[in-house]
This record gives sequence, C-alpha cells and structure tokens, in this order.
Amino acid sequence: MTTKRIAVLGGPRCGKTTLIQHLYVEMKIKGLNVGYALEYSTEYLKDKGMIETIAEQYGIYLGQKKLEDDLSDFDYALTDYATFVPYIYGRFMLGSKKRSKKEIQILKDLYCLAIEDVQDYDMIVYLPREFGYVQDGVRWQDEDIALQIDDAILNFLKSENIDYVEVNGTTKERAKQILELLEVE
Repeated sequence: MTTKRIAVLGGPRCGKTTLIQHLYVEMKIKGLNVGYALEYSTEYLKDKGMIETIAEQYGIYLGQKKLEDDLSDFDYALTDYATFVPYIYGRFMLGSKKRSKKEIQILKDLYCLAIEDVQDYDMIVYLPREFGYVQDGVRWQDEDIALQIDDAILNFLKSENIDYVEVNGTTKERAKQILELLEVE
C-alpha cells in the first residue's frame, strides 16, 4: 500500500496537534500502520526563537519535508502542518511591504514547491477556529494574527483550487469525521 498522507491545517492554536494525536491513537487501536509528524516550525521556534526572515521559511520547508518523508514506511502518515504551508507563512510575513529581489526569489521558490507538493497529500483537512485562542508561550501570534493566518490558509486552498475538507466539533467529533472520510472502521 502506498502511504496515504493526511495534512491537518489551520492557524496557530486551532487544535491541529491535539487532533492528529487523537487520530493516531484511534488508528493504532484499529490496528492500522500509522505514523505522524508534528509541525517542524514549533520545534524551530523553541530552539531558535522568532522566525524573522522568509529565508527561514525555506529552512522550515526542508525540515517539514524531512519529517514527512521519514513516514514513507507507514500506510497512513498524519501531519499537523504540510510542506506547502511555509509558502503561505512566507507571503503572510512579507505582507504588503516592498520585497527585495532575494525575498521575491525565495517566495517564488516556495510557491513552486508548494504547488508541486500539494499533490502528494491524499487528504487535506482544514480546522476552523472553534475553541478560541490561548497563548502557549511558544508562538508569537495573538488572536487577531491567528485569525488572519486562518484566512490566509483557507484563501490559498481556495485560490489554488485545492480539494480539502473542513471538519467541525470536538476533537473526538473531528476525528470521527476524518476516519469516516478515510473509510476506516
């Protein structure tokens, strides 16, 4: 069986990690061969501090890619990020400021990688923000910026005509919806 890759997306603190950890346990209980990769950027923030340049987004892409590639021996690979998300964050970081030639080139490279990599995911799940926002001491975003990131992710998926599903409810309800869509009983 080829690895079935599932990415759970949404802005910071929307329940992605909690959901994939819950999914992982549910799938293991069902006897499935499943692995997961947590968001590389969270560890990056803990180790190196604030992400200040778009060049760092390229490094985050490479780190996330390695984590996900390491899951190729599993039938199911879960992630609370995706290799195309650094492009979204890169655009968000640059905002409407004047961009240097280097920033434009990096953004262009991240876009090309994003469009290429998005095809590798068998299911992309978007989590709307249902539980509010609580600072965790690692992420720099406040609730307003978290909402803007939610919109940036959703706008990318829509503007690039990428198939995704939106799941709602408690973590258990969200997991149940995903398992049903995967036809895992």
